[in-house]
Amino acid sequence: MKRLRRWIYLESYNDILERMVGTYEAESGFRPENESDIMLRLRVLAGEIFQERAYAEYILRQMFPTTAEGEYLEAHAAQRGLSRKHGTKAVGSLVFTAENELHDEILIPAGTTVCTTDNMLRFVTDSDAVLSTNAHTVTVDATAAQIGSEYNARFGSIGIIVTPVIGVASVRNISSFTGGTDDESDEKLRERVAESYRNISNGANAAYYRSIALSVDGVYAASAVGCSRGVGTVDVYVCDRGRTLANEKIQEIQALLDEKREVNVDVRAYNAAELVINLYIRLAVKDGYDFAAVAENVRVAVTDYINDLGIGNDLWLSNVGEVIYHIEGVSDYRFLEGYGSDREIPPTRFAKAGSILVRDV
Repeated sequence: MKRLRRWIYLESYNDILERMVGTYEAESGFRPENESDIMLRLRVLAGEIFQERAYAEYILRQMFPTTAEGEYLEAHAAQRGLSRKHGTKAVGSLVFTAENELHDEILIPAGTTVCTTDNMLRFVTDSDAVLSTNAHTVTVDATAAQIGSEYNARFGSIGIIVTPVIGVASVRNISSFTGGTDDESDEKLRERVAESYRNISNGANAAYYRSIALSVDGVYAASAVGCSRGVGTVDVYVCDRGRTLANEKIQEIQALLDEKREVNVDVRAYNAAELVINLYIRLAVKDGYDFAAVAENVRVAVTDYINDLGIGNDLWLSNVGEVIYHIEGVSDYRFLEGYGSDREIPPTRFAKAGSILVRDV
């Protein structure tokens, strides 16, 4: 294998061409001119050889799950009984407001489209809604037009009616849209494939039930605890990234566990409980950097790190510090005593970033 990889990476196009020209010169006794017919042929042949070697290098990467990409990685996952998880759509509620006092009811039909005011992300109402003559507003459930975490619209960010409705003046979301997730990335799928090799699922251990839960779209992390309610019981705890899952998703997981459980095993799915992590960070930035910009980058990075921990993974301030240290512009930092510490996170809970305060030293 090492010999093959060296052979592939050894020569660039120019190296191949120069070697061919050198061999030709050694055999014929003269070096071909740059614009000669021989040199043109050598260039074409060198290009073909280089392309074949580049393709061979690409195929070599796809042979192993640690370096495979896209559909090739999915093929490795399929050998482990895994598949790429699809993203989910964000859901929430919209409030439509009438223009003036109504004399007739106004129907807001299902499929009415609205969008955010900043990045024009679209959302669609789930059902018909009626603005009655004795009401000035009506609330209706809505779903993102596309899958993706970017559709987790913050409070008050939706304000444009794309599908005109006569008599309706405005729309807004009085709470954040949640539940939107992206398609599972190659990195995340690769982690699950690697985990399947480290913890072999044999149909009778915790890894088996954990892998079932992780196969459900929208599940970011999962853990399985055996015998928590006695012999023959398994409790499976799940969460989204930094938040709990909707009850409908828990029911979906439960149905799948009931379908695939062993005989005489009582297995139940639960939302893992959140463990809110608050940190107070004192920060110094390098000369020439804007403190507010660097501080915001630190806050976002720390928040993402905590929410990425998932279920049962302990929080170590040294790891948080490593994240902060590699942010551009950071000169020094420290955690304010009494406002944060290492936290052990049991397999029934997940870390959720709470108040992450970043102040100047």
